[in-house]
Amino acid sequence: MTVRHYDLRWLIVFGANLVLWWLVGLANHSLTAFSIPFFTDHATIHLYVGGLFVTYGALRLDSLHGFTATICTGLLVDAAEPVPFGTSLVLFGLVHAFLVYGRSRFPREELVFGTVVALISNLFIFLVLSIMLIGDNPRPGDAWLRLFVDLLASQLVVGIITPWFLSLQAQAHVLVRINPETGRKVML
Repeated sequence: MTVRHYDLRWLIVFGANLVLWWLVGLANHSLTAFSIPFFTDHATIHLYVGGLFVTYGALRLDSLHGFTATICTGLLVDAAEPVPFGTSLVLFGLVHAFLVYGRSRFPREELVFGTVVALISNLFIFLVLSIMLIGDNPRPGDAWLRLFVDLLASQLVVGIITPWFLSLQAQAHVLVRINPETGRKVML
């Protein structure tokens, strides 16, 4: 009788993304109590960390498991965000494919590089979503200032939490004794 060993690296990354998604949702809910003073109507800051969901899976996991985690996270974000279903899935998939293509040229294990990748990925996804959805706003000219404030706040938060989040995912792999790049058991 053979024992099957399932490779659950994608599930570890998806679980960490789920925790981050929940924490950012709590932060966005808490930020609704504060309004931005230079807007005429009630406007609050909304944090978006989509680029951070893709970073670890694209830089540290093999392409199959990283893509699986990215796709599952994209579906999760699509289910909760007010965007057409599949938008985050496609954008996360594109960013993931781009990062996997170029990751061999860079020091992908470094936290500083991971932070830069998360910031650039988040900027790209935020701008594409903003350009796609700005036409649905009744006052698109006024929306750009609010989007700029949201982008600044989001990039600040991504820059601060990326080292913690990448380390959390790495430590989750250590906790279950799995090498994130090979999927093999690691003896401590």
